Amino acid sequence: MRSSRSVRWLLVAQSLAVAACTSPEKEAPRPPATAAAPAPGMAAPEPGFPLPRRQGPRPETSDAPVGTPLAHMQLSQQAPTALQEQLFLRASALPGVRVAPSGISVPGARAFWLHPELARGPRAAFQVGTEFAHIHPAHDGSLHMKFPPDMAAQVFQQGWGVPHPRSGTPMVFGPRTAEELEVVWQLLLRAYAWAQTGQVVGLRVE
Repeated sequence: MRSSRSVRWLLVAQSLAVAACTSPEKEAPRPPATAAAPAPGMAAPEPGFPLPRRQGPRPETSDAPVGTPLAHMQLSQQAPTALQEQLFLRASALPGVRVAPSGISVPGARAFWLHPELARGPRAAFQVGTEFAHIHPAHDGSLHMKFPPDMAAQVFQQGWGVPHPRSGTPMVFGPRTAEELEVVWQLLLRAYAWAQTGQVVGLRVE
């Protein structure tokens, strides 16, 4: 027969085993916050996206005249910083994109560069190297990005941007509202698709 001490130890061990099975699991440690990958479908432009007319007057911009090194900037109607950051985080999480200082813009501009192996679009889809777009510092909030000529004309026609005075690269005005954020995001996705594969995803002008 087992001793009373052995029986007591057996009962304790069984109690511990039951407790281990019935106690709630500890929550796994969470990874540090990073830019989340775009949800399925968010990394591709929406076909036939309706491009509305931008509301209100056109923002003031710097002239950056030919023959000068002056920067092309948005001077009024700046996007709220929170919306600038939402746009930045979405773009920085696109597959194959890395963020680095712009190779062509002002200090502090954050550029979106495609991995060279994925940059299969035409040379006209890039500003310098594999940089297809950049967002200016927060006091400005606009972006420069490349589009096929017909699409750039639609963007200008609908009031969403103006061409750079020297290079002709489209400036897209920073989003002032959540609705404008979605429009600018769709434009950026089109620049991304064109740079990746040369694919032109059209817009529907309202």
